[in-house]
Amino acid sequence: MEYRRANRGDIERFVENRVEFAASIRQIDELELFRKRTRDYVEEHMEKDDMVIFIAVEGDRIISSCMACIFHTAPLPSCPTGVCAELLNVYTVQGYRRRGHAEKLVRMLIKEAGRLGVGKILLDATQMGRPLYEKLGFVPLSDQMQLKLQGDYLEIPEHAEAANEKTGNVTTVNQETGTDGNKEIR
Repeated sequence: MEYRRANRGDIERFVENRVEFAASIRQIDELELFRKRTRDYVEEHMEKDDMVIFIAVEGDRIISSCMACIFHTAPLPSCPTGVCAELLNVYTVQGYRRRGHAEKLVRMLIKEAGRLGVGKILLDATQMGRPLYEKLGFVPLSDQMQLKLQGDYLEIPEHAEAANEKTGNVTTVNQETGTDGNKEIR
């Protein structure tokens, strides 16, 4: 097993790995659009320090991966540098789970994020992943909210609360960072 940071030669395999992960946790209505946007994003950011991807490779297959998108915000009490990261797509394919691959990759990512000056890492945890994140020192946040902006969303609907209850669109924004800590696809 080879554990390393992904490079340009890994883009297609990583995109397919990410699509497999996303489809395993939720319905993707526009799968080909999601695939294209993922590919475009990864191609644009692969050699920049605002995105890092670590992979575990066996043969020519990515069997485990994780990525982080790094962003800047105003300095915060919980992150005086204002450099934050969002951990995404911690995923290990069936048949390779519970062997420590994801843990090793996330540890590598945390080390690299620290080298890049990141002061805080955020994530959305699945129930399956929560024990790993807690083991690595992540703590739950209780005060986050999100608001999904769709289409030509230009103003807050007068009855957004009722609409959210009806559609199940629970909206959250982190009051400390002002960021969406709960992106649609992780």
